[in-house]
Amino acid sequence: MIVDRPRGIASLAVSAVLVALWWVVSRDAAPGVIQWCVMVVGWLLLSAAIRVSITIRRTAVWVTAAVLSAIIAMMRTLGDLFEPRREPPFRHTGLSAWWQFGVSWLIALPAVCLILSRLAGPRRVRTEPLQRRTAVGWWLGASAVMLAAWSPYLLAFWPGIVGRDSWSIIRMGTGELPLTNHHPVAYTAFVRICMRLGGDFTTGTLAYSLIQAVTFALGLGVCALWLRYRGGRWVAAIATAWWALDPSVAMWSVYMDKDVIFVLWMTLMALLLAEIGLRGWEFLTRGWILAAFLAGLVALCFSRNNGIYISAFIVAVMSLFLAPRLLRPRRHGRRWWALPVTGVAVLGVVFGIQGPGYARAGVRSSEFVESVSVPLQQLAWANRYGTLTRDEQDVLAHLLPLERIRDVYSPVGPDSIKFDGGGKSFNNPWLDSHKAEFLTTWAKAMPENPVGYGLAWFVLTGRYIDPGGRVVKIDPGTKKGAGPVVIHDEDRLSGLTHGLATRYRLTKVATLAGTTPVVDLPYRMTLIIWLVILAACSACLAGRPRGALSFLPLVGLVVTLLIAAPVLDYRYVAAAHVGLPVLLMAMWAGARGDSGISRSGHQAV
Repeated sequence: MIVDRPRGIASLAVSAVLVALWWVVSRDAAPGVIQWCVMVVGWLLLSAAIRVSITIRRTAVWVTAAVLSAIIAMMRTLGDLFEPRREPPFRHTGLSAWWQFGVSWLIALPAVCLILSRLAGPRRVRTEPLQRRTAVGWWLGASAVMLAAWSPYLLAFWPGIVGRDSWSIIRMGTGELPLTNHHPVAYTAFVRICMRLGGDFTTGTLAYSLIQAVTFALGLGVCALWLRYRGGRWVAAIATAWWALDPSVAMWSVYMDKDVIFVLWMTLMALLLAEIGLRGWEFLTRGWILAAFLAGLVALCFSRNNGIYISAFIVAVMSLFLAPRLLRPRRHGRRWWALPVTGVAVLGVVFGIQGPGYARAGVRSSEFVESVSVPLQQLAWANRYGTLTRDEQDVLAHLLPLERIRDVYSPVGPDSIKFDGGGKSFNNPWLDSHKAEFLTTWAKAMPENPVGYGLAWFVLTGRYIDPGGRVVKIDPGTKKGAGPVVIHDEDRLSGLTHGLATRYRLTKVATLAGTTPVVDLPYRMTLIIWLVILAACSACLAGRPRGALSFLPLVGLVVTLLIAAPVLDYRYVAAAHVGLPVLLMAMWAGARGDSGISRSGHQAV
């Protein structure tokens, strides 16, 4: 006790200095009442983290924490300084940004170290099997509760919410536009079936909304059932209530967009991998479990265009975790090769279908500009704020006049350039036929514009890992189609409630839920992403990588976004929001050794 008292006083003093320094180097005004309260809470939490972290003696934990804290500090510093309305879009506080980075790194280091050392610790979860009648009752009951809670949103946005991208999908499904792989072909085919079932666009949209809402509810009902099995009644009930009452989830249930079904597959895959992590690697060798895993990979591949890369990431990392067994087949048996062999085979078949198969079926490739949003934005940044040689300017001018690029340039994304003049001004044909020349020009301009390239990358994709950022977009849909596509929408909820509940009020509630402090924590997808990354690293550092399995889909998704995300958008990382109860349960369960939870239900802690 005598030793702990000086340590506690020292940690309070150090944390107070760090919090005060952080405000000085990152803000140009005195804190208000709310800011003072937040700073006091942060001071106490940081003090506790420092006091505990200094007792950690594992070098690997500290090294990993130092690297991850540096990334967190860099992203938070850039996110704090980014202001799109400024010219250029980063504010200056009068001090070098490196000061804020250094203080942020010192603050993040003890917290990250503490999380890495503790998060992987195995905790008790339920192992008693449920009777079939109970399981079916929970599954259907949870699904019915969600559907009932979501029904007002269908009435308010009747016949469903049509996203901006969905208009082109509908037109491709009806043959008005040529079929391309810009959107998943399987999803386009599904939309086409719904339109044919309805007979007209309005009824077809209603058919789509009903089918998707039921599918979404049944899928999340499976998650509620798993939480009932592993967490108990209260855990499952709270998760079900959250899915039912969360306004964004409710709006998504009737939202026509490919990401809705993709998010459901991501959540179910996280659930399956969490169960494999709890039961042990042997559970994966069961025929039906391996088949379910492979089916999940296929679902990811065909529900989003980056799904094949996420699936490849999952198979590669799981094979790496299994390397000790794979490299010693005589000792561990050859059954472990079933995962990499079947996984690679499935991915090969998918690649063959989506590549040569689509080409032979007459499916056109999407325009090349959709794959190079980041390089285009970086060149546009260099054209406005940086340096380009005459040859580099000539190449960029083929796409759009340089002055026009400067005029329509937006720091948050290249859409204003790509779709200038309704997309008619941008020279897509030239870019499609000069891919190598464009990429060569982009690479040559990088040495002269390293800071600009880095800042443009951060604005477009790096903000997905800014832990203080918020990725919220409440989209009530667009009401205008193109050509013969006409969808007659109406607010039927307003009529039924005599104006007490309306489309506008539901949208307002959703906006408040996503932007109100504390209430908006489930919408802080970037913070959830970092918790997932830390949980995965914690399991690996503990020597129990099975505990990281549930987090691989989301980590793989983030990796693909950091490489080539076209824009910062809620729907791209909505899996972190919708799948939050499953991810939290996986974090609570922690990481287990090879014994895990046996088939008889006994748990090794």
